[in-house]
Amino acid sequence: MRILFFMAALFISLAGSAHAAAQQFLVLGDMPYTPIDEALLSAPDGRLYQAIQQTPHLFVAHVGDLKSGSLPCTNDLLQKNYNLVAQLTRAPFVYTPGDNDWTDCDRPALEPGFDELERLAYIRKHFAQSQLSLPDYQRQQEQVENQAWRFDGVQYLTLHVVGTNNGRSQILKSSPQSAIAAAERRDKYNMQWLASELEGDVNAAVIFMQADIYAANNYGAPCTQELQQNCDALALYRQHLDTLAEQVAFPILLVHGDTSEFCFSQRKSGLWHLNAPGDFRVLDVAKVQVQDAQTKPFVVSTLIQPGQAIPKCE
Repeated sequence: MRILFFMAALFISLAGSAHAAAQQFLVLGDMPYTPIDEALLSAPDGRLYQAIQQTPHLFVAHVGDLKSGSLPCTNDLLQKNYNLVAQLTRAPFVYTPGDNDWTDCDRPALEPGFDELERLAYIRKHFAQSQLSLPDYQRQQEQVENQAWRFDGVQYLTLHVVGTNNGRSQILKSSPQSAIAAAERRDKYNMQWLASELEGDVNAAVIFMQADIYAANNYGAPCTQELQQNCDALALYRQHLDTLAEQVAFPILLVHGDTSEFCFSQRKSGLWHLNAPGDFRVLDVAKVQVQDAQTKPFVVSTLIQPGQAIPKCE
């Protein structure tokens, strides 16, 4: 074990000293949902497991939803699936929570059902405590699932933003007042984290979250201090990230999961946008290269079908 740890640390050290053009990471989300997913991800013979082992990478990121929304959020299932995806790599494994992991655990069809805030506390206690061997790695003190690290001017960070209207809808077992207050705190700490981690000499930034903030919804007007429910809690992030991309001098890539669409493109604001593979439709892992180029700073392909054209996001 000490030898493996040393080799992993050496790999990270060498990778961190490389030029930004050599930076490469892997990302997946919304899996494992089914026994097929589990087989693909399982050592030693799973096709995705083997592909990850054979692909150089600085780290693997999972953008949330460790399980299907149709399965109950038991401790055993969450732990089993987290362990399955964490063992995919000897490099650091980064996880940011998804709505299936806590927000949706109170659905009436799930047996047993759980208070969503209790499940969030479980996620934080069991999956958001480790210190990863990444350069300049840190967790946000107020919201420990938010993480950040930096390789040669490329800033990476996670934000806790989830589906089901970022925890403001379908509040069935928690106190609605408590759930809305928790959502307010997450927004506050997310914005503070984003601002603090994009300071200084940044050449590029990659942001990981679970929610597809661009998916069509019927939540209504954007949430405000006066309008806390029956409002669009994701509008804040759409507006802020587009404005940020227009203002800064470096490229930004937003990586998320949540919906079944697998796509990659650049928005009018200049923000790059990757909806990672997963969610039943695309059982694969995305490979992302960060290049020192303003016109094409991020190059995306998949491991199983590396030459396949990736649709543009609408």
